[in-house]
Amino acid sequence: MKEFEKMLNQLRDSSGELKANMHLLNEIVPVEEQMKYFEYSKYVQSTKDNMGLDRNYLIAKLFTPEIDLEDRRYYLSALAGIVDVAAFRAIETYHSSPLEPELANWSAMALAESKILLDADLSGEKQFFVSTGLGGKNGKLRYFSVIASSDRSDFNDFQKETLLRELQFAFTTHNIEVESIDIKTNYLKMFLLCGLNQDGHICIENAIKECNELGQFVDDQFLLTNVKKIEDDQIEELLKRKNSDTDTEDESESI
Repeated sequence: MKEFEKMLNQLRDSSGELKANMHLLNEIVPVEEQMKYFEYSKYVQSTKDNMGLDRNYLIAKLFTPEIDLEDRRYYLSALAGIVDVAAFRAIETYHSSPLEPELANWSAMALAESKILLDADLSGEKQFFVSTGLGGKNGKLRYFSVIASSDRSDFNDFQKETLLRELQFAFTTHNIEVESIDIKTNYLKMFLLCGLNQDGHICIENAIKECNELGQFVDDQFLLTNVKKIEDDQIEELLKRKNSDTDTEDESESI
């Protein structure tokens, strides 16, 4: 936890908010794909000038129907490396409705890179990209959490209502935003947006404690991570192994 807090301190300004020159990705893009994008972007920027391609040509090619997927990937990355508002707007337009769904994550990364370069040019300050598997929004980090019933039996209606009420109260009190919440038969999953001074882990612990004052129906071990989303089939498999030490591994220190 100390290492995680140390990393957060490096991102904070004097008021405790995300520094102005720090950038979070809004969308959820796996870290592996982020790394692949930046490696490819570096290659594109090293070869682009030698090919004599300009902004208008790249924009025209980006929106040309029925071109090869890899070519479209190239045009997005090439445009992202141009410090130009028109290039940024072209990527933004493409990303709002990708011609190929497979490039949604790629265009999200291109849009982030383009914005970082524009901000650096306008401010004259070096900009930094904060990479997490779940990204963030409005200066807050996005987390994924799973909370399960204590004995893996189904929550009844009263228990569901109680758990939701206590979580919402805890998050509202600490100004943590709930992006989405979905309660299944015997577990709940949710996405949260937490500021750098907000502790989602403690909020969830307190909510579970309040629930269990009424009957110990919530497992006090839960998952909270900003690394990746866990799919339903994986969650259900983990819950079957109730006595395993890896049931609900807390990855809240990953960034």
